[in-house]
Amino acid sequence: MHSNAEVIENALLKRKTSRLPCFPLIDIAFASSYVGQSMREVQFDPRLHASALSKCIEELPVDGVYINLCLDTGQGDRISDSEIKLDESLNLVIPENDVLSISSTEITSLDDRRIMEAELFHPGILATFNNMDEDIKKKYAVAVGVTGTFSQVAFLVGISEFMMALLDQPDVVHKALNTRHNIVIRQVQELCAAGARFIWIGEGLGSGSLISPEQYREFVLPFEIEIAEEIRKNGALSLLHICGNVSSALPDIANCCADGFDLDFPVDLTDALEALLPQVTVKGNINPRLFMWGFSDQLRQSCIRAKEIAADRVGYIMSTGCLVPRDSTKESFHIMADICNYD
Repeated sequence: MHSNAEVIENALLKRKTSRLPCFPLIDIAFASSYVGQSMREVQFDPRLHASALSKCIEELPVDGVYINLCLDTGQGDRISDSEIKLDESLNLVIPENDVLSISSTEITSLDDRRIMEAELFHPGILATFNNMDEDIKKKYAVAVGVTGTFSQVAFLVGISEFMMALLDQPDVVHKALNTRHNIVIRQVQELCAAGARFIWIGEGLGSGSLISPEQYREFVLPFEIEIAEEIRKNGALSLLHICGNVSSALPDIANCCADGFDLDFPVDLTDALEALLPQVTVKGNINPRLFMWGFSDQLRQSCIRAKEIAADRVGYIMSTGCLVPRDSTKESFHIMADICNYD
């Protein structure tokens, strides 16, 4: 029998798996709730974060978890219990039980030196991975996150301002992306050096809900390709994650060089399988809302339907289309696992 990590590895390498992989996107939101901790507590404590993810792996029928959106102990300057200044530039709001958000940035120019110096969430992600038990990292697919180049610059400059700059200052945007890309590649190298076998590339702001296919090809895809190639060069496997509707960008995503793609629920699974396979493994795309209370029958039918559409193709992983909600039920994981014949 293959270990859970081997099941995911084989799926990403387009090899036949012993069963249908079962890899819903568990990250800090659900994991903190599962262990009875607030998201705020877990986001500030890599040790606690690692423990929460590990408990999910040990007690739920899943093949892995995601390390996402966390800060290293002492990172940034605390303003209050719910506010922090990160990288001398970003003002973050960290609710008790919701995803942290950037309330404002002090960077007003695409040539600001802080674009070359900011670490964003990388130190916390790396520290969380390092705090996980080696046996867990060996047996399960612990997908460690690196934010993509496009999204990193957008976070630092401000999303609205950055989107306007795509239209008004494309040359300046290119320069900023190329500058920041060196930092992203170094972050990838550090994750690989720490032993990460699975790295997910978070490029949510490259969504078709925000930018056109032409902008995706010009400002996002070239950097995704280089990140995926760097991951591969360092002996790891990659999963590209883009939220929202990317239907119009599927032909381009097929050329992203990533081993797999997190397919969000607004995209048709049949279309994605036809566009992405065999170049890129498809992971998805069950609506995460169905993991919450009251949707068990719909969840089961959605999982059955996805399994039928995939029809035993090599290169498909059953998963939620985006992150598992904090208030998901334990039963939901067993429903998906049952459809995947998880033992």
